[in-house]
Amino acid sequence: MKELSLHLLDLIENSIEAGAKNIFIEINKNKEKTVLRIVDDGKGIPEDVLRDITNPFTTTRRTRKVGLGISLFNEVITNCGGKLNIKSKVGEGTELISEFPSNHIDLPPWGNLADTIYALIVTHPEINFNFKIKTEKGSFEISTEDIKSKLGGDNSFFDPEVIRFIKSYLNQNLGGIGI
Repeated sequence: MKELSLHLLDLIENSIEAGAKNIFIEINKNKEKTVLRIVDDGKGIPEDVLRDITNPFTTTRRTRKVGLGISLFNEVITNCGGKLNIKSKVGEGTELISEFPSNHIDLPPWGNLADTIYALIVTHPEINFNFKIKTEKGSFEISTEDIKSKLGGDNSFFDPEVIRFIKSYLNQNLGGIGI
């Protein structure tokens, strides 16, 4: 994957496949380092799988025998001097924390993070996403639970007006904090 936002999309899709209903994503980026944290309430990862989670031939999928997402992400950030830590408890959820230099020459660009968040929100309206992003230029938060609450509890993520608002809101705010 050529962009960090695509790695993020893949990591979050893992949480969704694990049955998570609430996913918290935090990105904290400054000049020296970036910390990415994803916490979900999915089914969790068994200890034997967790031990070897960065091996591409370790997967719980039944559709294929490889799981490239975490191994590729781990490869990218460790090649840049970063590290990945995953904690999980079966039945409770998973926490992934990665920390890497913000400006390493081999680090892929973030890409279009607004489109990634937008795609997750509108394609998974049943999930409560909570994004918290902080850079030296400011911070931005968006919670689908708050949006649903403001829409009167109605799940209107398919309404064209709501979709336009979300896309515009993401582009405007993420562009303003330089990510």
